[in-house]
Amino acid sequence: MYRGVSLILIAMLLACTQEESRESTAATEFAAPDTLNIYTVNNPLAYFAERIAGDRAEVSFAAPPDIDPANWSPDAETIIEYQQADLIVLNGAGYAAWVTNAVLPRSRLVDTTSTLADRLIPIENAVTHSHGPAADHSHSGTAFTTWLDLDIAIEQARSILERLIRIRPDNESEFRQAFAELEADLRAADAQLQAAAENLGNQAILFSHPVYQYLERRYALNGYSVHWEPDVMPEEADWDQLQAVLQQHPAKIMIWEADPLPETTRRLADLGIECVVFQPGGNRPLAGDWLDLLRQGIAALEGVAAM
Repeated sequence: MYRGVSLILIAMLLACTQEESRESTAATEFAAPDTLNIYTVNNPLAYFAERIAGDRAEVSFAAPPDIDPANWSPDAETIIEYQQADLIVLNGAGYAAWVTNAVLPRSRLVDTTSTLADRLIPIENAVTHSHGPAADHSHSGTAFTTWLDLDIAIEQARSILERLIRIRPDNESEFRQAFAELEADLRAADAQLQAAAENLGNQAILFSHPVYQYLERRYALNGYSVHWEPDVMPEEADWDQLQAVLQQHPAKIMIWEADPLPETTRRLADLGIECVVFQPGGNRPLAGDWLDLLRQGIAALEGVAAM
């Protein structure tokens, strides 16, 4: 009799265990749907993730369109959205400082420059300033617009590819194919930039803002950075400082993140300096995508290089 009761109890325990296992499996499947939820900290990384993951992911980039994502901090509700993502793609190199203070799931973080420490550019003699609605900040520590070196951009995209393969191994072939197509586009753009830079030679160039360090190094541009904003007319002290710079660095080209004010353009033209827009593309453009912005910047450089 006791043996029969024991067998019944064992059977009931096994049934409960199997039911718990089924519930656990169902919960896991519900938590990891076919479509991945990916959050990024800037537009280039969002573009890379979209190109590589395709329909396998929904990619979100939460910064408002009128703010530089490098200096933006999300509210508590948005941080929760990041915390719930399947993958959080970071730029590293000091970009988006808010991530160092937020509690984010380490297992889902992808720092796309974590293996590129020897290729990052340190910044010295930083100047504190502000622009737009963002708080005062300085371009100190490490230069963070890493993707403007297209060879580094490819490695950043590759880190996204490798993590996607780890979490969705069944889709490896399509991820690799999509990455190969993205890499081909970036290699072609890199070759165009190399050619434009060669045409410029050692010609002196001004950068309106200190965010072009990787572009300058990769393509051997002879640049000097000031701290001018496209929507602000420089003060007389800024023009005096520029005149002093031109004595040692006689530039005829000034590269901007966006179109400067007409009065700024006219006064630079009086100094024999032409304005060229090459948007780094940290935030989403009003039209097109990050690669479109890159190609527009390359075309602008090609135009002045041909003069």
